[in-house]
Amino acid sequence: MGFFPLTYLAAGAAVVALVDVGTGARVALGIAWLYLGPPLLARLVLARFGTPTCTDAVAGDRAYRVWWLLTQIQMPFNRIGVLEELLRLVPGLYGTWLRLWGGRVSPFAFFARDVMVTERYLIEVGAGAVIGSYAGLVAHLVSVGGDGVARLTVAPVVVESGAVVGIRAGLGPGCRLAGGETLPVGRLLPPFTTWSGGRKHARSRPA
Repeated sequence: MGFFPLTYLAAGAAVVALVDVGTGARVALGIAWLYLGPPLLARLVLARFGTPTCTDAVAGDRAYRVWWLLTQIQMPFNRIGVLEELLRLVPGLYGTWLRLWGGRVSPFAFFARDVMVTERYLIEVGAGAVIGSYAGLVAHLVSVGGDGVARLTVAPVVVESGAVVGIRAGLGPGCRLAGGETLPVGRLLPPFTTWSGGRKHARSRPA
């Protein structure tokens, strides 16, 4: 699965080079291959295997494997940040594209430059929300315990309507930023935390 990003991009380049159409059609095909293929493939994976929400999953677990596959499908955009920045040039386009992945993102939310979104299918951002530069919406966490085993937690990240995520702030898996609240600059919320009333509140982890 680790070779999927390179293989997918190489296959797209080959298709565009070999197809017998005009230059405009080649460009359109290349854009569609790059921006539409991965989210549609991710939706097929989600439909077939379900959303990989979990706590303390290990590498052999189904949820872990599905999450890793979805991560590889998203990898071209994780590695080449300018691809998403181009979408953000057009108001509403980036939010619409995230919805194609399965996220619940308002076209009226604003994303500043270099925002990091890892699980595009597991974020919810309400209308009027602002995500500051270099902020992170990260719906997964991998931790290694005393036994040396890596364990995965995956849960949705929610930024409610009118909320503001400060520059270099971040929300981890299971986190929620209440509507109209501001997560201060550089503040990182641990998993399953709600920020409301100007402070953080622990949330119960799913069983």
